[in-house]
Amino acid sequence: MIDSAGFWYGDDPMSYTTPVLLAEISVIFIISGLTHLLMRPLRQPKIIVQIIAGIIMGPSVLGQSREYTEALFPPGSKLLFSTLVEFGFMFHLFLLGLRINASLIKSIGRKALIIGLVGNMIPMAFGGTAYKILKPNNPSIGPLNLVLINSMTSFIGVTSLLDNLNILNTEIGQFASSISLVSDTCCWLLAFVMRNVDTALKYSPNKPLPILVLVPGYYCILFFLLRPLSIWIFCSTPVKAPIKENHFTAILCIVMGNGVLAEYVGEHAWLGAFVLGLSLPNGPTLGASLIKKLDILCTESLLQLYCTAKGFRTLFSSMAKMSTAKMEIVIFAGYIGKFTGTILPSIYYKMPFRESLTLTLIMCCKGVLELAIYSTWETSQIMTRQTYTLLIINMIIITGLASIFIRHLYDTSARYMGDTRRTISDSDQNFGLRTLVCIHSEENVSSLTNLLEVSNPTKESPIFVSVLQLVEITRKAASILVKHDRQHSSSVSNLYCSGHIGNAFDHYESYSEGSVMIQNFKAIAPCASMHDDICTLAVDQKTSIIIVPYHKTWAIDGTAKANTPFIRTINKNLLKKAPCSIGVLVDRGQIGGNPSVLNGNSPYRIAMLFLGGADDREALLYSIRMAGHPNVSLTVVQFIAWGYKTNSYQENLDKEVLNELRASIVGKRRIYHKKETVRRGLDTRHVIHKMADNFDLVIVGKYHEPDSPVTLGLRERSESPELGVLGDMLASSVFQFSVLVVQQQPRR
Repeated sequence: MIDSAGFWYGDDPMSYTTPVLLAEISVIFIISGLTHLLMRPLRQPKIIVQIIAGIIMGPSVLGQSREYTEALFPPGSKLLFSTLVEFGFMFHLFLLGLRINASLIKSIGRKALIIGLVGNMIPMAFGGTAYKILKPNNPSIGPLNLVLINSMTSFIGVTSLLDNLNILNTEIGQFASSISLVSDTCCWLLAFVMRNVDTALKYSPNKPLPILVLVPGYYCILFFLLRPLSIWIFCSTPVKAPIKENHFTAILCIVMGNGVLAEYVGEHAWLGAFVLGLSLPNGPTLGASLIKKLDILCTESLLQLYCTAKGFRTLFSSMAKMSTAKMEIVIFAGYIGKFTGTILPSIYYKMPFRESLTLTLIMCCKGVLELAIYSTWETSQIMTRQTYTLLIINMIIITGLASIFIRHLYDTSARYMGDTRRTISDSDQNFGLRTLVCIHSEENVSSLTNLLEVSNPTKESPIFVSVLQLVEITRKAASILVKHDRQHSSSVSNLYCSGHIGNAFDHYESYSEGSVMIQNFKAIAPCASMHDDICTLAVDQKTSIIIVPYHKTWAIDGTAKANTPFIRTINKNLLKKAPCSIGVLVDRGQIGGNPSVLNGNSPYRIAMLFLGGADDREALLYSIRMAGHPNVSLTVVQFIAWGYKTNSYQENLDKEVLNELRASIVGKRRIYHKKETVRRGLDTRHVIHKMADNFDLVIVGKYHEPDSPVTLGLRERSESPELGVLGDMLASSVFQFSVLVVQQQPRR
């Protein structure tokens, strides 16, 4: 029973809707979690797992129990639950619209346009032909509706799948996003015209014009009233200030009011929310603030409930009809058409077969938007429960199998992990040094420009620098890698490549007077696959070494100021897959008061710790190049293990590099070579501590022999094992100098 205040009281708590709703949500999360654990070896997309969890909870499995259904889904509770998940889905699509950059539509190429159009027309032809021949007994759904939805590949579904597979920002991922955008746009335009003309004629056969004007009028209100109002609300908030609560509430009201208008004119509220989000700028003030506040609730929680709820509605017993086989053939014909319509033009454009097959499988996958359309049609009785169940089962099977094959077919690192070695030792220094510098924030600019200047750029041996600014994209949106052309900036370039970072490096290039050539790029991608953009650019630019900042920064008192986990994830992936050498820069310039090389007032003191091995040889060659700078002092400290014999082959290679060092010392005052004999790691630590105050930058290779006495005992309390034994020790807050940890590209 419910009292006058609206609170429940009585003996049966499940007689009130709130406990029922809480129980439903709890059971869904539990069963979804268990389903995810059981299907983890198959590495299925989240949406597939959630739909299967809904099928398990629905009338086909657990729902066959009358006691279970009456206890968990009593009459009246479904309306409240359905309202909750639809509300969450509307805001989820609003956030997806915010994440997508509308300007990317202009960057769609001719090849993507042709493949997208052909990939739509052929499945329509296949599905329409199958429907006409078989004529399945399904009076509720029109053949054109079924054929249209079956030929559709939604941009939202594809980007979600690509993000789940960690290939969103790869070459094939970006191409698939463009094709899906073409397919999505064609289907929506066709559906828009069909539905509104049909509605207008049914409503008023003699005067359909008012109805046809109503929907465009709604979109005019959206673009010319709601969009400017939303932007105006955020204009009063400073860029770096958190969004005000009243502003946040106002935006929520605008989204919900937009949904009311959309439903009133015959559009779906979630479609209107998506278009509104797409129309708004996704910069740091508006888009990022809303995403930060709504993402976890809408995307992680309510979307899971939504997908699971759609699995509830499947009913296997509805397929026990004679028309099931005919409907299945019509649906499967659409998939065959999509497969054929994508792979044939891909091969025509001379794409490699494995990439063509991968692209085709991606285009055959369905996502949350198709799921929403299926559910809407089934609820509106445009589609029977039988057809709905068949579409869901086909979606699970095709998308599930395709995701497995895609993981095996497409190796993201294959295109940049070839046989060609890109290292400092293998490059011709007479033609300059090619470097890729990764920037995460403006704080990295001064330390990296100093490092470039330390690297001794001259007109005879210049440094060609590709500056790549990394921006972590929020999930399920198209990623981009764009070059900033200062003379002919496109709209995309202006949107993503402007800012203080690019200006700072342009200024440094002007200062260098031809000894440094800089190209500015910007990558916007998920953290898990950000390294793909870096590696791809390194291959394209024929880079010899990639420089990335360390994930920690320090305050003026020497304590750790910030720890950015996503930077560490990128660095780890690069150290495993980089197509060239890589250097991780641990910057402490502000702590030690290290002088800038640019001012030339005092020498910049560099130490190179040489233990032997490929990484140390690469680090030593880089140090020798630095020693050519007139304002650099280099000290090479060679550690020799007492009574330890190294590999003869590696020892000979070490001697060749040391001979090159000795040749460089001749005639140069500021290059020194010292030898230190040690018995164990504590001796090594002691030597480093003694010289700690004498240097501004210490360079060391990453990998050293694990059984070498030089590093014995230094592996304890490792905080950053990806930097190697010495690199990890030097990166600790005990020391005040900056550190550059170098890894040479391993031989494949």
